[in-house]
Amino acid sequence: MCNAFNTAKKPEQIRLDVREATKLIRRTDQAPVILPSGESKSMRWGFQRKGLGVVNNTRSDNLDSPMWREAIEQRRCLIPVASYYEWTGPQGYKQTHLVQSSTNDWLWMAGIWEDSAEFGPCFSMLTTEANALVSPIHHRMPAILTEPEQQKYLLNGLEEFTPAPELLVTQKAANPLLKNPPTHIQDELF
Repeated sequence: MCNAFNTAKKPEQIRLDVREATKLIRRTDQAPVILPSGESKSMRWGFQRKGLGVVNNTRSDNLDSPMWREAIEQRRCLIPVASYYEWTGPQGYKQTHLVQSSTNDWLWMAGIWEDSAEFGPCFSMLTTEANALVSPIHHRMPAILTEPEQQKYLLNGLEEFTPAPELLVTQKAANPLLKNPPTHIQDELF
């Protein structure tokens, strides 16, 4: 599931064109989230859970469990994302896929947050069943909210997440996690 995404280097860039300077975010990195008040706040990506380690994604169909119930009822947030990555294929031969808005806009993902005594404020991204575009790559995907859904979600009125495939495009990409990424995409050689 989504373990890397791009967001604005500075919170004030979130309202700018998504093609402006972006920053790669991995689990435990700091990233901006938007609270129901409209305030942008930097938080660590991933809840720390004993026995589970860092939980950066939360299944939207499991939000009534004791682990997530309080956060979904009291601490919702939006995560501004320029694009995110998924991988397919066997170990050692993984293909990287970049998923982004079909109109080059920000993707607003549903999130929850909590305060950690050890790490400060932390957020987790909600996931849902993949739509028709993403399902050939992965069976789950981030819960992406349309503009009308964003306020409803923040005010506790949205519980179902069904991202429309036409909101997204996907393309093969170089792996951004490699220290020395290749200058080509694997299919380009043949």
